Amino acid sequence: MLRRQMGNSPKRIHRYRYLGSSKREHQKHIILREESLYKPLLTIILVLVFILVIIFPISIFDNMIPEVMTFLRRLFGWMSLSAVGTLLILPVSVYDVELIRIFSDTIRYTTGYVLFAIAFAVFADTFFAFVGYRFTKQLSRLFARKVTKSDRDKSNAKLRKYGNIGMFFFACTPLPFTLAVYTAGAIRLNKQGFIIAVAAGRLVKYSAFALFLRLFDINLVEIGQNLLTNIFG
Repeated sequence: MLRRQMGNSPKRIHRYRYLGSSKREHQKHIILREESLYKPLLTIILVLVFILVIIFPISIFDNMIPEVMTFLRRLFGWMSLSAVGTLLILPVSVYDVELIRIFSDTIRYTTGYVLFAIAFAVFADTFFAFVGYRFTKQLSRLFARKVTKSDRDKSNAKLRKYGNIGMFFFACTPLPFTLAVYTAGAIRLNKQGFIIAVAAGRLVKYSAFALFLRLFDINLVEIGQNLLTNIFG
């Protein structure tokens, strides 16, 4: 009787499990298509070619449009100075020195040129400030290692208390702007308010510099050269 029951019982069906069908184990397979790599690689190549053409004056464009190439190289130089002055913690911003030189020279640089330089400086500083805000963790490890704990705590306390209003004053006064950028990224100030505060602060700062130097006809470059001549003969 027992044998009959065993003989009549249905046979078990063995189902084999494959790696591709194990959905319960939440396995995720990442598939990279060749088409997805074309766009970023092409963008990188175009950017590198543009930089090489701008830096080295040996391209065909230097013979075709020399004035345009000179202008683009000047903009590239300003962008580089802005990146250094915004992302590196230095006692004096190298971009400020260049702008003061332009603002002081009333003979070579017209008012329209000065206004363009101010507008570009505001754009460049705001752009690199946002880069520092966005990648605070990575960039602060590279460029803010030597910052003292007291300076860091002061910047942190002011921005936590005043928010982007405090960021505005960091951007338009001699306060440590770069440290404030990294602090704002660390405590995650409002992004839109951060951008507006930086742009407005830089606009006030550079406009005040230009107005003061050109209104009173002060050429700091000439004063510095005369001072060095008197000191060193």
